[in-house]
Amino acid sequence: MKQKTTIYTVAAAGAVLALLVFLYLFYYAPRGDRLIVEGAGELDPIENSDSLADLERVMRSGADEDVDERLPFRGFANRVIRRMLEALLSDPSAIRKEAVLTFNSDEAYQRFLNSLGGRNLRLLGSSDSLRSVRLGFDRYEDFANALATLDPNETSSEMNYLVSLPLPPEHRNSPGAGSGAIPFGRNALESLGISGDHSAFGRGVLVAVLDSGIQDHVAFSGKVIRELDYVRDGNGKPVPIDIDNGHGTAVASIIAGSDPLLPGVAPSAGLLSYRILDNEGYTNSFTLAEAIVSAADEGADIINVSLGSTGDSALVRQAVDYANSKGALIVAATGNDGLDQVTYPAAIDGVIAVSAVDARGQHLDFANSGASLESGGMAAPGYGVVAAWPDGQASNFSGTSASAPYVSGAVAAVMSENPGMSAQAAYELLMVHSNEAGAPGSDDVYGSGNLNIGRVLNRNSPGIVDVAVASYYYDPLLALSNGTENIAQVIVENRGTEPLHNVSVDINSGDGARTYNVAFIPAGESYLIPAPINAAAGRSAGQLEVSATASVNPGLNDPDLNPGDNSLSTRIEFREESAP
Repeated sequence: MKQKTTIYTVAAAGAVLALLVFLYLFYYAPRGDRLIVEGAGELDPIENSDSLADLERVMRSGADEDVDERLPFRGFANRVIRRMLEALLSDPSAIRKEAVLTFNSDEAYQRFLNSLGGRNLRLLGSSDSLRSVRLGFDRYEDFANALATLDPNETSSEMNYLVSLPLPPEHRNSPGAGSGAIPFGRNALESLGISGDHSAFGRGVLVAVLDSGIQDHVAFSGKVIRELDYVRDGNGKPVPIDIDNGHGTAVASIIAGSDPLLPGVAPSAGLLSYRILDNEGYTNSFTLAEAIVSAADEGADIINVSLGSTGDSALVRQAVDYANSKGALIVAATGNDGLDQVTYPAAIDGVIAVSAVDARGQHLDFANSGASLESGGMAAPGYGVVAAWPDGQASNFSGTSASAPYVSGAVAAVMSENPGMSAQAAYELLMVHSNEAGAPGSDDVYGSGNLNIGRVLNRNSPGIVDVAVASYYYDPLLALSNGTENIAQVIVENRGTEPLHNVSVDINSGDGARTYNVAFIPAGESYLIPAPINAAAGRSAGQLEVSATASVNPGLNDPDLNPGDNSLSTRIEFREESAP
């Protein structure tokens, strides 16, 4: 996927020269034609700009002082302009010379639309459902004068934000997967507990894919996919999709691919395609909000958003609330920046945040983490999965963009296997039966754990015996601060439907091998073993190789149906700051 880079470099040869360059870039610099979405505004953020004081001086000379003093809400206009300046300086996804207005009544909304003919503003988009408009303008003073006529008690204003594909792993500032990461290849479905004929999964469930569009592919043979295209050029005309623009095709194939070589999680699910990304992988928060509302109105049970932004849009939050009220479940990627901050909309309450793991079930370095995962998210396959790509091809697809559709497809599968179940109820089942990972309980890296569809589908099937070493957890900094420097936490999980008796667990924590006996683990429950660890040796070497293996007592339990998850080996990294 081609990426757009818009960098404005301001020379540092003195404050005067810097301000002149900034003025030129901000107001007068010519630009080539760009693909845009739903209107004629540009989608380039301001980067490397001058200080807030300089921006304020620029804006004051071109806006505040030119606002007609006779207009009733001049103070409101000035406050909004200041917030816009702060957003432009603090968030690279804020789009310049654009704004979003939202009205708290149909009357105020229609009154503003009717008044646009007399203003120097461009209407780039409008949403009757959200009572919102997307505006473009050439001069901030024109926008300020318009604001000064609007009652702040019935009007709110915010920036429009750039929304884009998550960076591909190892691209620009995105880190890689991490040492030792293992790709899934064609084994992702098997790792999720799907085997045999699952062609009926997803029947009767509609999934909306908000992405770059779904191109024709054998993976969708026999499917009727309705597409709504929001991508237009500067003249408002449709823009043909680039053959290389395969992100949406890959995402959709993971959800509902029906070809034997490219099977999706829920092959019988219906697909509703919203093409909101241009051929360079960009859209904006207003268009994202529009598409979420439209998908909910079209009856989508699940809305997949493998996109992200650093901008927290109130309009997108409003759209999420609207979709949730319609019963739609929104699933979104956390982003591939390797940061402790989930991108939007995954960071919004009411959206399911999805992180990425490799074939061992281990967190990938590029996958963003954060509180949104801990409060209701989960992790899913996101490294080297095989997915459809345009022109009849297949690709090795990596990133949280791949992880989100696995969860969307899983929800569709559970719904179809439990007729009448809501998307939210299906997801809650997936959380309850996810595989424990990372820190005990829900955490900000794995959320509730790793996706496992098989455990949900087989939850009422008796006779399943499956013990697993779910996690070997040790955080050097946290252990040091808690006074538990020499104690690791090994989590043994019963992933079957029968209780386990006398489970033997062999643990090597870099401090010699030890064997523990766990007397009883109820079906679906976990047991935590505090295991000694040689922290001094780990700090000295910079790392520590550790492992654990669990086995069932054959005299008291039936044979383990999945011995592949009985062992876990990992490496604990001791960072320099973890030394006392």
